[in-house]
Amino acid sequence: MLTPENGWNLTTRAALFALVVIWAVKLVSTWTAWGNLTVDSGHEMYVPSVLAEGKALYKDVWFMYFPAAPYFNSYLFRLFGVHLNVLYLAGSFSALGSAIFLFLTGMRLGSWLAGWMAGAVLLLEVFQPSLFCFPLPYSFSAVYGCLTATCFLWMIVRLCGSNEKVWMFGAGIAAAAAMLLKLEFGAACYAALGVLIVVRGLRQQSWKIVLKDFVAILPGLLLCTAVIGWMVSLRGAEFITQENFMSWPTSYFIKTYGKFWLESTGFSLNAALLGIWQGIVLAVRGKPELNYRTVLRIALFVLAAAQLFSSLAWREALLAMFFPRDMVLYIAIATVASWGYFFWHPEMDRSLAVATSLSFSSLLAFRILLNTVPSGYAIYYNGPVILSLFLIVLPFLRSPETSRRALMRADALACALCLAAVVFYVQQEGSHSADYAPWVTERGTIRTWPDMAAHYQEAIDFMKEKNALGQSVLSIPEDTSLYFLSKTHCPTRVYQFTPGVLVPGKMTDELISEIERKHVRYLLWSNRISPEYGVARFGTDYDTRLGDYLRKNYREVGPVIKEGVSAEDWTAFIWERKADSETR
Repeated sequence: MLTPENGWNLTTRAALFALVVIWAVKLVSTWTAWGNLTVDSGHEMYVPSVLAEGKALYKDVWFMYFPAAPYFNSYLFRLFGVHLNVLYLAGSFSALGSAIFLFLTGMRLGSWLAGWMAGAVLLLEVFQPSLFCFPLPYSFSAVYGCLTATCFLWMIVRLCGSNEKVWMFGAGIAAAAAMLLKLEFGAACYAALGVLIVVRGLRQQSWKIVLKDFVAILPGLLLCTAVIGWMVSLRGAEFITQENFMSWPTSYFIKTYGKFWLESTGFSLNAALLGIWQGIVLAVRGKPELNYRTVLRIALFVLAAAQLFSSLAWREALLAMFFPRDMVLYIAIATVASWGYFFWHPEMDRSLAVATSLSFSSLLAFRILLNTVPSGYAIYYNGPVILSLFLIVLPFLRSPETSRRALMRADALACALCLAAVVFYVQQEGSHSADYAPWVTERGTIRTWPDMAAHYQEAIDFMKEKNALGQSVLSIPEDTSLYFLSKTHCPTRVYQFTPGVLVPGKMTDELISEIERKHVRYLLWSNRISPEYGVARFGTDYDTRLGDYLRKNYREVGPVIKEGVSAEDWTAFIWERKADSETR
């Protein structure tokens, strides 16, 4: 049976309390400074609000992921009201839950410190003033996916040292929930679960165990089947995978823009990192014997440190040493070694738990294989990876000759340097928010730049004015938050027009027909561009057919912003529908 070295005692209780304190401090100090009004965060506000009114996902409202997150948030809106604070708290408590599950997993694996570090790093990452956060993210599917994945990891670690079916059942339900949130979370959970079921059968030399485990996860599989069946029943499988999902392997988005979306910043198996870490290990293991090998290791450390600090600023150098971009690759390599050790010692529950944890971490974070940083998409996937990294690194700082005091100093130094690297990076990434000011709307407060708030308020006032007259306004190419904050509705099923959303042909034809049928009177055409996809301007560089239609049937009236704005500021232009006689 898997018995953790670190049970509940004064130290572990204090560590758990410290995680809660970090969470509370980050929550209060960054309150309402999250999200992005123009990009992505808007649909996380808007979609649940219209679902709460009774509209159907996909059929009435376009959505790019599985349905669990928007429907869950719509139920929260029904219970607590349609307000930004509901989303803020849902995301914030998801962050706390994820950190606690990582801590509990570390305890089960015999290293509460590894679990605490993973939880602390996650909490430092997830309250950044950008759309890559938890309280108002680019996608709540990713936020809840992270929470579900960490819960799943804790359950499968418990399962490695127990024959109780409740853990297999729970892991199956967690895997199903992950699948219904975001495809990559569900795929990683089910892949890890499948490997564990097979290994349990081989270990006990009984296929009855495999059958019993399959029966235990069957309810989760049936739940996924039922939900997918409902999705397909709306308008067919192709409607879901081609006219809603963007990251489906055969989707128009992946075929056309996938290489830009998935592009990494490069890979370097960091020899300097290895040189520095071996020097740290040499230093913390006590007084080494002065011989040729020791001198060589000292020289390697000095050369590696000189190379790293000469080529990078000190913050970047600290991050490169103690938060390597390619850590997922290191974990994947360690996964192979851990399975080799398990098959050499199959009787050890902990070796199975470690191998399973490393496998799941690698599968979950494969998307960020070579680009693990404390920001961006990585924050939703790197929690289990950091846990795995410290499970591997901390034992290397120990030797039989190391005293308890020296061991504590070594652990504290490694953890402090990693946390410092993350803190400095996060502070630098969030420095742009220093000039934020609170902007109070009818649906909650957002901290943003004062000019941005003023410009957005003018756009909202325009949409409210036209809505009161029964005239609909379509925001293009994005700025979906305008609908939510103005309490109006997008007149079309599709509410954002970033590259790859609108598929040429049938989907474009249906959208144009819907614009005609709904008598869309006005457009709010913003200066939002999309260089990250290799194309910049809506209607000119992409979605040209729709752009040509809009320019033919609408005329530019003028800017919605009454006073002049700089080229860097957000603005939008009002376009009004031409009379039928003018378009013939």
